[in-house]
Amino acid sequence: MRETLGTAYAEALLKTFAANVRKDADAACLQAKALDEAALIARGRALLQTHGVRFLKLQDENFDDGTAQSAFAALAGPNARAELDRLLQHPDVKKLEALNRPIPIAKLLETVFEQFDRYVLIGRLKLDPVSPAARGETNSAATRANPEPAAGAAVTDFIKKNQSSKAIDRFLDLMEAHLAATNRGVKKEALAKLGPMQYFAGLDKDLAELCVGRR
Repeated sequence: MRETLGTAYAEALLKTFAANVRKDADAACLQAKALDEAALIARGRALLQTHGVRFLKLQDENFDDGTAQSAFAALAGPNARAELDRLLQHPDVKKLEALNRPIPIAKLLETVFEQFDRYVLIGRLKLDPVSPAARGETNSAATRANPEPAAGAAVTDFIKKNQSSKAIDRFLDLMEAHLAATNRGVKKEALAKLGPMQYFAGLDKDLAELCVGRR
């Protein structure tokens, strides 16, 4: 979460959060607490760090790694895990992973902010949504800061230019099997019982400290 909230994309979303608070919160309270944009961004990052870690912890608690590892071995072979670990040290694969890294980071950030927005909506807190999807934005400072389109294009281009790389070809096959195996490890029934009110429990109190009340 610390890496995720340190990105330019996170900074853009946190600026939206700060602008929303300054618009929707109690103005006298904000002034009394000296909560300007910089302070709100810092406080927003701190509360997203806390609740984001809880979100990841709950996701992890509802994942059966043993089931996933067994499924991976069944799908890709008994030595698939060791082979994947070796491939991750290959220069071509390292470059591919570096190019791809911004994508899962951005997706995690979006997921956390979407859960944040849902908590605010369900809890009837007086605060506009932050995530571009909830705001219906297609061209804003936040959407322009999203690294996914550029990273996706770079990954596609790199794969095309390295079609002869056996390491990349095998790595992609193994990752496809790994994704399928990971899905089998998810405890779907348990996760279905969780939502924003569990992931962001206590957010109403955190936002009250930032002068945000209920509708």
